[in-house]
Amino acid sequence: MAQETDDINLTPQELQILSELDSRQFGFLKLNAPEQTKRKALVVRAIKYLERMLVQAQSEKQRRKADSTKLNSEESKDDEEDNGISIDPKTYCKLGHFHLLLEDYTKAMSAYQKFYSLKGDYWKDASFLYGQGLVYFHFNAFQWR
Repeated sequence: MAQETDDINLTPQELQILSELDSRQFGFLKLNAPEQTKRKALVVRAIKYLERMLVQAQSEKQRRKADSTKLNSEESKDDEEDNGISIDPKTYCKLGHFHLLLEDYTKAMSAYQKFYSLKGDYWKDASFLYGQGLVYFHFNAFQWR
């Protein structure tokens, strides 16, 4: 399976299509419909690509942490902070949108929660708020006042 995800390539045209997808297409773009097979396959490939990127970044972070622990010096810990691997929080938001469009609400919630925890000004992202609201609604996780 690792070999399968190593060969994911996205063309500029595919990246353009993916960049235009977000939670606002939920309900309008039905990726599980037969006529959307190609677009659904593209979104699934994009999810695999993003998840692979996140796993690699986490592995690199853990490797660096283990290396700094071996050195056991305060200086190396400071270096790790400066040169650490960081993932743009928008990656999690985009992953949430893709999972939402595929109606995988559990994974969408997980990605949206990660974005929420990393992005201090999450409230400025309307497509995130809409997507998260749709997922909360799906799980009946809201309060009426």
